[in-house]
Amino acid sequence: MKNRILATILVGGVLSSIASCSPAASESSRTDVTTVTTLNVGGSSEAYEVLEQLAESYMYTTDSAEFAFYPPSQTSGGLQGVKTNTLDIGGVSRKLADAESKDGLRYVPLVEVPLVMVVHESVTGITDITADQIKAIYSGEISNWQEIGGPNAEINLFDLTEDENEKQVLRQTYLGETLEVTPKAIVFAEDDELVESASATDFSIAAVPLEDELSELPLTVLSIDGVEPSIENSQAGDYMMTLPLGMVVSPKPSPATESFIAFVT
Repeated sequence: MKNRILATILVGGVLSSIASCSPAASESSRTDVTTVTTLNVGGSSEAYEVLEQLAESYMYTTDSAEFAFYPPSQTSGGLQGVKTNTLDIGGVSRKLADAESKDGLRYVPLVEVPLVMVVHESVTGITDITADQIKAIYSGEISNWQEIGGPNAEINLFDLTEDENEKQVLRQTYLGETLEVTPKAIVFAEDDELVESASATDFSIAAVPLEDELSELPLTVLSIDGVEPSIENSQAGDYMMTLPLGMVVSPKPSPATESFIAFVT
């Protein structure tokens, strides 16, 4: 399931400058090539839209490559696909572990997506949350919004499974590795399902990637310790909770893959 990630703007001027070219104008810069190489792409759903936009932009610069996108899955699917040569490019939503780097996989960073705390619009009076309050809500120590200046209502905590990269980022930044999440939390396996449920449930809170669609939903994006989860604050390192999106390729990628990497970087 794809997310419309707001942070695709971090790709920078590449998309805007390439996309502003018309196909007719781009044809003049192409060379006559008879062989077309298909690049197979799969992996993390969070990285999909970035990769799709980059692939589309890249197609304006060459007629020697095309892209075949497998159904989106998870980071593990992208890694395994590259390892088995099923994929030329694997989308990932985390950086490689040391063991994975030692396997020879090559990591190419794309964007850093802010991971944000959102509450249902029924949670009035709260626009900022502290690191300590996040930890207390997830542990169950704080269970009513009134305890932190909100309405007198029980907190509905929506969480992700421990193997989701978003949950790992949340642990690394605020929860810690040993905190036991309250058994009252409702756990989801997919972040799009979590967003949908949080949007439909009064007095809910969840951590989700920053997306275009959040502004269209009955959700409030909270600042954390007074810092807004903006792209600028993420780039400056002031906003700590970010989800790294990238791609992995084999140690010796094909010339067509190398060409795409050069375009991306």
